[in-house]
Amino acid sequence: MTTIPLIDIPEERKQQELRRATNHAGAAPLLGRRARLLALVCCAWLLLGFGLLGLAFHLTDSDQAQAAFLAAILVGNGGPAWTLVLAHWSANQT
Repeated sequence: MTTIPLIDIPEERKQQELRRATNHAGAAPLLGRRARLLALVCCAWLLLGFGLLGLAFHLTDSDQAQAAFLAAILVGNGGPAWTLVLAHWSANQT
């Protein structure tokens, strides 16, 4: 009994996928650098959120204090989340 392939992939496509895989394998050290950069940016967002939170506890006007508190929550949680979402989106734009 002989088997036939379900899909006949052209040789040009095979070579293209092989080049893409070797280029992707050569980019592995860049991934570590990218992860460190993303961690640094996320930590910066968190520190900015902590700074706004500290400011909220030191303001005397209740409206300004509430605005600073809500901004701290938004920046501290939303900043890293959107940074990771955009980083994932930009990585898949190849």
